[in-house]
Amino acid sequence: MNDTADTREEMASVIDDEDWQRTVEDILEDGPHSTELGKMMGRDAVRVSIGEMSEQAFHEKYHDAVLEEFGVDERPTGSEGSDE
Repeated sequence: MNDTADTREEMASVIDDEDWQRTVEDILEDGPHSTELGKMMGRDAVRVSIGEMSEQAFHEKYHDAVLEEFGVDERPTGSEGSDE
């Protein structure tokens, strides 16, 4: 296995680690927004970073939830000419 595959495997294992889960919950529960949404987006952000999910799929998956949670989705992801 090469370094890239090792790194991807290591990062993928982190998202299901119980200590990681507790740390994320501790950080997010102090904020005013959804801890569960933050955890789900964090897991999928790792998946994007290791190539298991495309950026487009990530943004499509969370667009409605981000709008509901924040009232606006200002993430720099829309194509030019997009009104969202």
